[in-house]
Amino acid sequence: MGKRKRMGMSLLLGSGMLVAGPVLAGCAYGVTADNWAATEGAIGRINMEAVEEAFKKSQSVEEFEKRLNEIYEGDEIVLIRAKDEDGKRVIEGYEDLNRNFEVDPDKDDLLFTITNEGDSNDLRGNGANQHYRSSFGGGNFLFTYLIFSSLGRGGFGYHTPRSRVPQMESQRNSYRNSTAYAGGRTGGQVKRNSTYYSKQRASTQLSTARQSYIGTQKTSGAFRTSNTGVRSGFGKFGGGRGGLSGGGGGQIIIRGGRW
Repeated sequence: MGKRKRMGMSLLLGSGMLVAGPVLAGCAYGVTADNWAATEGAIGRINMEAVEEAFKKSQSVEEFEKRLNEIYEGDEIVLIRAKDEDGKRVIEGYEDLNRNFEVDPDKDDLLFTITNEGDSNDLRGNGANQHYRSSFGGGNFLFTYLIFSSLGRGGFGYHTPRSRVPQMESQRNSYRNSTAYAGGRTGGQVKRNSTYYSKQRASTQLSTARQSYIGTQKTSGAFRTSNTGVRSGFGKFGGGRGGLSGGGGGQIIIRGGRW
């Protein structure tokens, strides 16, 4: 294991601030656009510690992709692609914000990258996760498969097949209806995510694609059909200048129109 350095963060959303706090169960029906925009899934945060663990333990690309979508709390599917760049091997994880089942860097949000050089891997967060970085060993077999399994795809050795996205979405939705996601004695994945988020302190900015996505969802009212079911949301609604103000908030359960 290499050295690991983590810097936390609280996110600035417009004029309001989001601050992590303990997990509390609650329900929010008829949730507002600002409620939705304050959730971890909406802003594109992912439990990077869980991402690293999934990478180390996954025995296939399909297992890694499936686990990423169990960890993540956003509305859209996490897609990955891999490339060989300047002697380094790189995996990128994006949320498919425009739902075209393909990685589109201009319109999708890059959540993280894993870069391999020799026996060392560097996991780095992007966007809302950009203050996380970890160095570790292992996982070379997965990199090798990703790079060489489908050569000649415009420089990318692998990308999540479009044909498998509906299946991944179905698997994820089933998982989110299980106690493994948001219930059981341990509180499920959401509680583990919330514990991770509570360590975050430093502020950052969201990507342009993410900001555009949030604005479109709020303006169109599409946020009301959020199929996430459970989101990690923090802070007290109201407060300074009509935004979110910090104050040890808790987990908000949101059930949108598709539930």
